[in-house]
Amino acid sequence: MSKNALWVVILALVVLVGWMFWPKVPATIISPEAGTTVVGTGTPTSSITPVPTVPPKTIVLEQVGVSGQSGTAVFQGDGDKTKIVLSMVGKKFSLPQPAHIHLGKCPTPGAVKYPLNNVVNGKSETVVAVSIEDLFADLPLAVNVHESVEKSSVYTACGDLK
Repeated sequence: MSKNALWVVILALVVLVGWMFWPKVPATIISPEAGTTVVGTGTPTSSITPVPTVPPKTIVLEQVGVSGQSGTAVFQGDGDKTKIVLSMVGKKFSLPQPAHIHLGKCPTPGAVKYPLNNVVNGKSETVVAVSIEDLFADLPLAVNVHESVEKSSVYTACGDLK
């Protein structure tokens, strides 16, 4: 055996023996919710607790009167916020269409609870500062789309949150 090979074997043995006798320090995970927790000794391990998620909810927006417009409102929760995407089909309006979440039910909802971004070219996307759970616990509510700012009393589509 050559001198270099002998040194490689000796170095490998030293590393192996050192690893075996090296003191094992407990692995510690610091969690803001639970304080400091000692998990174990040896090789650190981790566990991930899945965050519960609420599946998206889709509300059908029915045509109001003879507006020629209907669509959907998709609600996606993200912690203490909810993303709302309106997708309108049918008649296209040239002006931006105001949209809101109103107190009450269709076809005659009440006051505005949450303003949404205007519908432009059949689309609107808004993030409101309320969790999806709280939003759907505060019923009755309705999504309402108006013809235009000038004709805000004319509803084109409406859908109740359920």
